[in-house]
Amino acid sequence: MGGAENERQAPHELLPSDVVARVLYSKSRFSRERQRPKPNAFDPTPYTELSVIHVTGLSDLTIWQIAKENTMRDEQGRDTIHGRADVPVEQFLQHRLRAIRDNQGFDRHTSVVGWPTPDDANERKERWKEICLALSQSEQVKLVLPVEPIRFQKPLDD
Repeated sequence: MGGAENERQAPHELLPSDVVARVLYSKSRFSRERQRPKPNAFDPTPYTELSVIHVTGLSDLTIWQIAKENTMRDEQGRDTIHGRADVPVEQFLQHRLRAIRDNQGFDRHTSVVGWPTPDDANERKERWKEICLALSQSEQVKLVLPVEPIRFQKPLDD
């Protein structure tokens, strides 16, 4: 997976000016007409952290390549990338969330942590919905679509 290079860099919090990308594997997670991600694009359920890629300073081509090589699998729901939502870390901070670049699984992997976890499951669900809605409506969050959906390709046998 990245070996010694990843292990040298301890997990660290990204700056408000950094940008992360949330990969969208389903067309139901964005509106092409409105050019906006939908709230469900940011819902971490069933986990308590959101998996994103630290993309500050990277070209579109490089971002798509990282997503393709590191996040896709030969399984339904992870075999096609339809788009991504680019989010300035500052947007998460406004909701008391933190973006921690942990390089878990691949270089640049980042976890958005700090989602509220009240004891009442309904209250938790409502608070998460509010955060996801705010992120989806933020003018700072950009929907980026590839020219064509990126499809998983099985590696050729050696």
